[in-house]
Amino acid sequence: MVHSPRGAFRWTAFVLAVTAFAAAIPTPLYPGYEHRFGFSSGVLGLTFAAYTPGVFLTLFFVAPQADHVGRKNLLYLGMLLTAGGAVTFAFAPDVLWLAAARFISGLAVGATTSVATAAMTDLEPYRDPHHVARVAVAANFGAFAVGVLLSGFLVLYAPDSTQLVYLLPIVASGVGLLAVSVTPETAASIGSKIRLRIQRISVPEPVRSAFWVAAGGIAACYSIYGLFAALVPSYVRTELHIASPLVAGAIVALMFGTAALIQLATSQIRDRRALLVGFPLLLGALAALVLILPFGSWTLLVLVSVALGGAVGLAFMGSVTLTDRIAPEDDRGEVLSGFYLAGYLALAVPTIGVAEASDQIGLTNAGILFGILLAITVALLYWRCYRTPTPQGGGGRSRTAASSETTGPNGR
Repeated sequence: MVHSPRGAFRWTAFVLAVTAFAAAIPTPLYPGYEHRFGFSSGVLGLTFAAYTPGVFLTLFFVAPQADHVGRKNLLYLGMLLTAGGAVTFAFAPDVLWLAAARFISGLAVGATTSVATAAMTDLEPYRDPHHVARVAVAANFGAFAVGVLLSGFLVLYAPDSTQLVYLLPIVASGVGLLAVSVTPETAASIGSKIRLRIQRISVPEPVRSAFWVAAGGIAACYSIYGLFAALVPSYVRTELHIASPLVAGAIVALMFGTAALIQLATSQIRDRRALLVGFPLLLGALAALVLILPFGSWTLLVLVSVALGGAVGLAFMGSVTLTDRIAPEDDRGEVLSGFYLAGYLALAVPTIGVAEASDQIGLTNAGILFGILLAITVALLYWRCYRTPTPQGGGGRSRTAASSETTGPNGR
């Protein structure tokens, strides 16, 4: 067992990062899968979105049992599911198996992220929820950036790359299992009688206005993640005429890596202030993306990726910390569940939409269309945020409610 609380906190953050790392690995490979298995962009979008129901299944039905069956047991399950998803990807013979692999990856995320974040809350030496949120979001974004970059490198240079690359998440999951084994159990009611509990969603009336601002913020961030992950690898291949998966992976990694660094560099900008800064930056970055797509310039795409990463990092952190601040202790689990439900639902919309639209109007025009729609949404969110004062939060954090918390897009 790790005797240092700081050490246990860091190992648990590593476990949280493993699922994001694993979810990133297939990203540079999707255009190749599309060509190899001969399916349309629309089918690719549906395959990518198969992740979402997997997340919902474990997040709302399995994770709420953590305090009874043990958080460590669910983290073990999450690491095994992560490895199982990687194995399924490695040997997938057709698109249905790819969708199954994405579904299993979603199961791993739902089983791991909420439970790991709750454990981090109890293990953080000073019980600082803002520090927990910053580290959790940075671990997710950072791990995704590292995963997609390493994947692109191995696909380009390693033999049998489409199988070998999946050794990375398998090994990471193995280390994650060891990490779980050396950290203390933090469940409050382990060993008590298990009663099937489905995580319900409820937002108290006094905080609903602020909640909708925060939920809109995470929905915008997840939508941009879905847009970026769906658009960039194919755009680099077909519009920039760069076949290298390493280039596509590096551009995606740049966006997520910048978002991760923002979490660590802006600890004093949080809640509504972060949103009031993040939304305008997000609007500007989306406008820049729409403007540069027709030019087919990789230099401009790199610059816009950095801008998007910084804006997403601020908006995401503002949304998370605002929700944490306003959620009453007794209703924290219900509020956070609604918050992340908005995010994961938003993740699937541009992913499917860009893929379907690209079959009809072309990839570039599809990216422009959804970029404009997201920009309009962000502008409305900024207006709503500007006009919505932040109520005083519910304070405190109950151990049970914290078990429903999750942080980060995670593969998204």
